[in-house]
Amino acid sequence: MRIAIFDFDGTIADSGPTIMGSARETLLRLGHPVPDEDRLRLFVGPPLLTGITEVLDVPAERADEFRVTYRAIYTERMTEAVIYPGIPELLAELRAAGWVLGVASSKREDLVARILHAKELAAPFEVIAGADLLDRHASKAWVLGRALAALATRGLDTRGALLVGDRRHDVDGAAEHGIRTIFARWGYGTEAEAAGAWAIADSPVEVAALLERASVAPDDGSAEGAD
Repeated sequence: MRIAIFDFDGTIADSGPTIMGSARETLLRLGHPVPDEDRLRLFVGPPLLTGITEVLDVPAERADEFRVTYRAIYTERMTEAVIYPGIPELLAELRAAGWVLGVASSKREDLVARILHAKELAAPFEVIAGADLLDRHASKAWVLGRALAALATRGLDTRGALLVGDRRHDVDGAAEHGIRTIFARWGYGTEAEAAGAWAIADSPVEVAALLERASVAPDDGSAEGAD
C-alpha cells in the first residue's frame, strides 16, 4: 500500500504569519519580551509547549498561561493561513494515482481539521492526526504513531509509508517509526534540519515524483539528488 503522510504547518499551509502574529500578541499581553523575526520563525512547527519554553523562553510556570492566551488569539485568525501553491493539485494527483494520504501535525488535531475543512481540503485525507486538546501529547513521533495506527485499523499495510515535512522534528519523528522523510524546502526549516531526510523537494511539484521513486526504491539511504 502506498501511503504518504503530510505535516501541516509549513508543508500544507503557510501558517507562519498567523502563528508568529499570535505569539507576538500573546507575549505583549503577558508582558514578556518579544524575540526577533528569525527567532519567531522557530516557533512555527514544533509542539506548542516545546515552542513556548524553548523558543520563546517563557518560564515553565507560565507556559500554561501562555498556551491558553495564545490559543484564544490564534483560533480567531487560524483560517487566514494560506495553502501553499501546488498543494491542492499535488493531493489530487496522488489520490488519482492510488496513494492513501494522511496528516500528522503537532498542532491540536481539532484545529487542523477545522482549517482543512475551511479550505475545502479535508477530503483527500484518510486520516488527520494531531495533538490532544491540552497539547500534552504533541511530538511528531506521537502524532505520526496515531496516524499510522488509524490507518492500520482500516486494514492498511503501513510499511513503506513516507512523511513529507519541513522541520527537524518531522525527520526525527519519522525515523522513530522507521519511515523515510521528504523534506519540504518551501517551508520553515533550515538546511541543517534537512539532514537525515531521504530526499528534499524544493516545491510541491517535485513531491509526486519523489514519492513514486520511493515506492519502488529500497529503503537504503538517501535518494539520488537529495542534499
